[in-house]
Amino acid sequence: MKSVLHGLLAGAVLLVPAGAYAASCGAAKPDAKDAVAAMPDFYKTVIDNETIRVIEVTVPAGMKEKAHSHAWPAIVIEDTQRPGEIPAVRNFKSIWEKPAKNSKAMSAGKDGYHALRIELKKGDCEPAKNPPLPPSDGVVIHDPKIKVPFENAWVRVLEIEVEPNDAEPPHTHTWPSVVYYYRLPSSRRGTTDGKPPVDRPELTKPQITFENFAADMHTLLNTGKYLYQAHRIEIKPVTDVVVKK
Repeated sequence: MKSVLHGLLAGAVLLVPAGAYAASCGAAKPDAKDAVAAMPDFYKTVIDNETIRVIEVTVPAGMKEKAHSHAWPAIVIEDTQRPGEIPAVRNFKSIWEKPAKNSKAMSAGKDGYHALRIELKKGDCEPAKNPPLPPSDGVVIHDPKIKVPFENAWVRVLEIEVEPNDAEPPHTHTWPSVVYYYRLPSSRRGTTDGKPPVDRPELTKPQITFENFAADMHTLLNTGKYLYQAHRIEIKPVTDVVVKK
């Protein structure tokens, strides 16, 4: 009898769902104090999918935020006008922020505040270890026009600057990315697939897109009259394992 009972108990253990032993990652959700819900005039969602939420934050001069929360970790790209330059040319600062149930309310000051906030819905998932990069990757080629102002296990921020009449070298991008332009001079984009170059007109307002794919070999010529500036916020691969505290 004891051996039969022992067998039944062992079988019962095998039937316990795996989730009973460990919580899954990527399950966090915004609460009632979420910044987008609390301040819709300041926080505008421009991209929202299963892995990221991208918010353009614009707080006018003299205004102050309300108390609010952030459900997910985020990389925040702040910008201010670069001294001595036209308003289209900016200084950028990349800041990593953890989730916050009670985020400090910020005052915009006399110049106002503008930033792009890329929230990682799977930021509590264990990152993949040493994901491979090809030799053509935009960072691996070590060109001074492509800088990395911030990198951690979840994201890598690329900051690209090209002077007028200059071009970036041919390169690729490996991971899905948020591509962000604050403003842009006219430019010409070329590829190695045999297609003719594409001329792009000047961009006079922010453009934010998500590329959920690797970018093939390409290059860019600045055909405008001021500095070409671009940001590519690369989302690194993660596992489905919860990050160890």
